[in-house]
Amino acid sequence: MSQWEKKIDINRVFVLQQPRPLTYFGVGAIAKIDSILAEMAAKGQKNILVVTDSIAYKASGAWKSVEPALNANVKWKHYDKVRPNPTYTNCEDAAAIGLDFKADAILAIGGGSAIDTAKTAAVLMKHPGKKAVEFYEKGEPITGAVPLILINTSHGTGSECGYGAVAQSDGEDKPAIFSPHIYSTYTIEDPGLTATMPTKQTISTSMDAVNHALEAATTNVTTPYSIALSKEAIRLVITYLPTAIVEPSNLTARYWLMYASAIAGISFYQGMLHITHVMEHAMSAINTKVTHGDGLGILMPAIVKDIYPAVPEVIADLFSPAIPGLKGEPSETDFVVEKLRAWCHSVGQATSMAGYYTEADIPALVKMTMDSSISKALFPLAPIKVDTSVIERIFRNSL
Repeated sequence: MSQWEKKIDINRVFVLQQPRPLTYFGVGAIAKIDSILAEMAAKGQKNILVVTDSIAYKASGAWKSVEPALNANVKWKHYDKVRPNPTYTNCEDAAAIGLDFKADAILAIGGGSAIDTAKTAAVLMKHPGKKAVEFYEKGEPITGAVPLILINTSHGTGSECGYGAVAQSDGEDKPAIFSPHIYSTYTIEDPGLTATMPTKQTISTSMDAVNHALEAATTNVTTPYSIALSKEAIRLVITYLPTAIVEPSNLTARYWLMYASAIAGISFYQGMLHITHVMEHAMSAINTKVTHGDGLGILMPAIVKDIYPAVPEVIADLFSPAIPGLKGEPSETDFVVEKLRAWCHSVGQATSMAGYYTEADIPALVKMTMDSSISKALFPLAPIKVDTSVIERIFRNSL
């Protein structure tokens, strides 16, 4: 029996299997897009808004299958101006095109930015006249969304598996929305679409998956299911990321990294998140050059330093493939942090934010973190009490 199993509250009832999209997974899954679009057209959903950035939808190879399928089955319009860390304006512009076109559904191709833009646009199209800020910051209820087809081209987001989305106003809060209405109708996970990902993105998206798993397994509402998924996700990243870095076209490595990302995403919609994601949202809101996964990777060792004493059994189990022999005791904290930093560096992940920030930036980062809307929801789920001093210490330990 793992040590963490002894601490599970067997009297707490949780939802073991949440509703999920119909997900096609495996090399070659992109071929399913033709039958998906044919089925949607047969149901009367014949006008499709396509949402992408300007590069990945073609660079991934997805467009070679998607464009002919669109032309054969439906009418379509294309919004291709998604940017990393998408803004409310991105989402509203996409929705405006969809409304003008009278789109019946949205098809997104890309990673988390394209997918979250599409999800938000899907909500806005069902609520004409509303602005994104009303849902993200003012509590406007989400009562519907147009159907979504999500084609994932990365192995980090997890958004394609879940019912959440993130957007922002530049330099301001980077909040989230959650609603079962933004589960996709169909999701395609084809590892072949990730083979052209640049090395830096390969690393950063994998760090996103690792942090989804780490946080989901260490909240105070986690479940045995979430912990089990998280453990396997981290094992797979530790095992296959080095191969994907040196052999980008190795589809076996890409397969398992995409699978790791998917189950880590399922895990965090089960166990939720806590400190790291809130802090990273502040980092990438203030400096848009910070990619989400890179920011999470930078923060991870400092986060573990603070939370390991509270949940040593779980973290020891999660990282046992990289740090074998741990007993799951608080006294191991500094050793674990040192080894975790070494593992990050071995796969090219920085553990210092000095490339983006200086000491002088810490007060602004702390303030945005503490003031953010998602901090109110996620900090109470952390395994430790979170206050301003904790956030400031973690940022300083990440310089």
